[in-house]
Amino acid sequence: MFANQWKHLAALVLLAALPAAHALAQTWPADKPIRIIVPYPPGGSSDAISRLVALHLGKRLDRPVVIENIAGASGNIGTERVVRSAPDGHTIVLAATPLSTNPSFYNNIPFDVLTDLKPITMITRQAFVLVVHPTISAKTVPELIALAKSKPGALTFASHSAGGATHLAGELFKVLAGIDMLHVPYKGQAPAALDMLAGRVSMLFDSASTAMPQVSQGRLRALATTGPSRSLLVANGALPTMSEFKGLEDFNVTAWFGYMGPANLPQPIAERLANEINAVIQMPEVTAKLNEMGFEAVGSSPTDFSAHVKREVAKWAKIVKATGAKLE
Repeated sequence: MFANQWKHLAALVLLAALPAAHALAQTWPADKPIRIIVPYPPGGSSDAISRLVALHLGKRLDRPVVIENIAGASGNIGTERVVRSAPDGHTIVLAATPLSTNPSFYNNIPFDVLTDLKPITMITRQAFVLVVHPTISAKTVPELIALAKSKPGALTFASHSAGGATHLAGELFKVLAGIDMLHVPYKGQAPAALDMLAGRVSMLFDSASTAMPQVSQGRLRALATTGPSRSLLVANGALPTMSEFKGLEDFNVTAWFGYMGPANLPQPIAERLANEINAVIQMPEVTAKLNEMGFEAVGSSPTDFSAHVKREVAKWAKIVKATGAKLE
């Protein structure tokens, strides 16, 4: 009897809360700008994507949406700024793949990725492309593995940064293929790409937008993509995935971008933000621009994005442990 009374009371409380939640979502935003913190330097893809979103989001909400670049500590400094901000939906952060890899490398992150942030929406994802310099004789992934096994430690792989997705993609390749290669970390995509073109390193897991123009000019050779399925954005889907090859079935590495707010951001505001941002990235002109940059437009609910981030943190922790990857 009492159990039924409690259930009835709980249902009444929930029904009473629904109008308030709806009103909160409708009255947001307040009459002030919305800040998007990009925790990386200006000029990169994270900056370009956020400025593209901000332009159209500002029009939809009829107020300024400003970008503030606060770089440092692999994105942790700018992200902490949002963690400490008022949970009113007027300050959000561009979250990216390093957010899910950092916990495996840093012991002193001043916030918990899974409890101090409120996921809003994942907006894009992008598979990398494994490219080799033309001086490398291998023309397929199996040939590359055979070459590496014949010359243990002789081949090198570049990365955009130590501890980033392109580094861990190389480490995962080493473990799954049973090969020995030397990791050469760079401070950014541009210097890694330049040394690849100069032949100073053997291979690189690079973004399609950077790698494929060089492939089309014969300056690099593309062997595979890193996502769970072939990408129509890369050679119209003609390039195989790493996971298509024997021994590499579990290879799946993609970069992603999304938006998050402080942990106490009310759910109605998070959902309103997700709806507005998703509407922006689904605009044909925005989707086309993202595709030109090599990104697939996604769009998700706060709940789905939260589940994705939890899976990513667990996945990278497992890969770092298995590979012994370290920040050089």
